[in-house]
Order: sequence, then structure tokens, then C-alpha cells
Amino acid sequence: MSHLLYESVDLLKFSEESRYKFLTGSVVPRPIALVTSLNDEGVLNAAPFSQFVILCVTPPLLGIVAQTTPAGYKDTVRNVLRSGQYVINVVSEEMAEQVQQCAIDYPSSVSEVEEVGFSTTPSVTVLPKRISESPLQFECRLHQHVEFGAPGSQTTLLVGEVMLVHCAQGVLEGHRVNHEALRPLGRIAGRSYCRTGDTLSV
Repeated sequence: MSHLLYESVDLLKFSEESRYKFLTGSVVPRPIALVTSLNDEGVLNAAPFSQFVILCVTPPLLGIVAQTTPAGYKDTVRNVLRSGQYVINVVSEEMAEQVQQCAIDYPSSVSEVEEVGFSTTPSVTVLPKRISESPLQFECRLHQHVEFGAPGSQTTLLVGEVMLVHCAQGVLEGHRVNHEALRPLGRIAGRSYCRTGDTLSV
């Protein structure tokens, strides 16, 4: 049996940026939530979040974590805390380039959806529209939010209750999801992503 050699890491000796890169590069692959929300002027914002997790099954709760910038909350957090409504659009392989562009820091008056060329579909239970190119969409209402972090390093956990789900044709098979039809994209680090087509059954 081979034995691994280990190197101990004290994360607090890293800079803030290096600590972020180490942690997000360690917890991989991560699913991507492309969140659409509306600002006060009715501009449809779209932003990707790869700190995205299932928190509860009954009620169905999904969580996304957003870093607070030196200028304050990101547009998505500000919009969701104001309106309590948003859509989590699952990102497929075909959406990769446009989703990467959505991560650019556009002014809040600019719709990333329009800038990158996504099309939209009206939602049923919430006001923000869905991304038509996404094969799986969760309409969410804010259940609660929780603040974490030391001064200068705050994050916000947005917990959304899923009100309605939309699946592209072929994605839903009974109560299961056909991942060959979904073709979800995973985040590794930086501009590195992964596909889920190469799977291992044990």
C-alpha cells in the first residue's frame, strides 16, 4: 500500500486573495448557479455563483454564497434582499463562454443577459425571467439570508425556497434528472471548468 506525503497548510498565513483561491480550488468540481434578478429600475441582472448547494429537501432550499466587495453587496444580493425573488438557472456546457462573460463587473444599469446574448422566458411564480438556454431552472423566493466573515471579508448566504422548477425536454425522467440531456458544467478554478460526461459507477 502506498503512503502519501503531506504538507500542512495554515490558511490564515495566506493573503485574503490566496486563501480564496486555495479554498475554491480545493472544493471541486462545483455546480454553477446563474442567478437572474431584477433591480429597482427593472434591469435583469445575471451573475454566476459556484458556491452553490442543496440545504434542505422539505422544504426544497438551495443556497448560494456571494462575496461582499469593497463597494458593498453585489447586484444579485442587493436585488434579492430587496425583492425576495430570483431564478437559479443551471449552466450547461453550451453556456460556458456566455456565463464567463456574465462574471464581468458590469454597471448595475447594464443587463448581462442582453450583453452576452442570452434569451429569456417569463417565470410563473416570480418576476425575474429565466434564461432560455438553461436546461434546468429553479424559481426561488428568499427564505432567509445569513451573513458570515470577519470585517473586510464578509459573505452572504442567500437561502431560496424553490417554488417551481422548469426542465427542458429530455431532462426529466420520472423523478430523476437525465444528466446526458442536462450536460451540466462544473467550476474548477479561474477560467477552468469541467464536463460531467465521464462518470464512474462503483
